[in-house]
Amino acid sequence: MIHEALLRALAPGAVMWLQAAGRSLWPLLRDGDSLRVERVAADQLRPGDVAVVKLPGGVLAAHVVVGTAPLQTASTAGVLDPQPLEGLARVTGFRRGGVVRAWPRELGLGLRFWPGAARVLKQLPLTRAVVRRLRDR
Repeated sequence: MIHEALLRALAPGAVMWLQAAGRSLWPLLRDGDSLRVERVAADQLRPGDVAVVKLPGGVLAAHVVVGTAPLQTASTAGVLDPQPLEGLARVTGFRRGGVVRAWPRELGLGLRFWPGAARVLKQLPLTRAVVRRLRDR
């Protein structure tokens, strides 16, 4: 929980780096990418943002904001996070292979609909097979 304590200690607008683990934001982010996160209040998060949230079990996750009243986040596969959530930060960039890239805010419009579309598409067997093959490369 050291990351959570450090993140909470940041002043609003301050930035830190966190290491991503898992595939919940594939293909946007990969296991091992570093995320540049900006400390923000939960009410500053908007649909389409990628937010760092504290899940009910105490785990931190970076997921797509799909709703704000109450805060609701989801993986890119469309799996909604359990409530209640605590919003802590917004992803503003990432580092992969030594290259730092800014997180494009314009991506937010498409991201706000991505989890819902993914929930529909994963019902189709062909779509599931194609995604599984791409993801497991």
